[in-house]
Amino acid sequence: MHQAVKPQGAFGVVTGWLMENLNGAQNRATVDALDPPPGAAVLEIGFGPGHALEMLARSRPLGLVAGVDHSELMVARARRRLDGGRGDAALDLRVGDAGDLPFPDERFDIVFAVNSFHHWPDKDRALAEIAGVLKPGGDLLLSIRDFRTAGGFEAPGKGAETAKAAADMLRDVGLQVRLREVVHSPKRATLLVRGRKCGRAEAA
Repeated sequence: MHQAVKPQGAFGVVTGWLMENLNGAQNRATVDALDPPPGAAVLEIGFGPGHALEMLARSRPLGLVAGVDHSELMVARARRRLDGGRGDAALDLRVGDAGDLPFPDERFDIVFAVNSFHHWPDKDRALAEIAGVLKPGGDLLLSIRDFRTAGGFEAPGKGAETAKAAADMLRDVGLQVRLREVVHSPKRATLLVRGRKCGRAEAA
């Protein structure tokens, strides 16, 4: 479990490979659900080897590709990966966590996280931080896996419980919430919890 949270060393390299391969369908579903405007600033929290960020940067004309991850190893590997895989976008990948984001307020159009929300030690603080760095009208997308049969990394239905709790917490920080399910197989689905920050015109 420690390697899944903060990959390090040789085992960390293997963990990064497993993350990319096991989460491939979920990364694609997440990227497909994002709709950043041209030139958008995008932040991923817990980006691991950078697979989802690369997929997004190759499919959309972004202005900034940014991320925070606990693991120095994953930051280094993702940076190498994205050096040639992000088009004209600027790159800003840092060691850090969701509860203490090293970015100014209202910096990002999109913030997203794939399979990392359940690892955040202080979810309330993290969501407040994310709401702060989102631009008015910007979106937070939490991508949460949900196993439908026994034998996975989590008990069946655990992801659905996590998604419901996440939706309630997003409402508590003032975001407008939508929940969508993407079914990959009878064994696994992705639950996409989207929170939108009210724009200035809407709040007026």
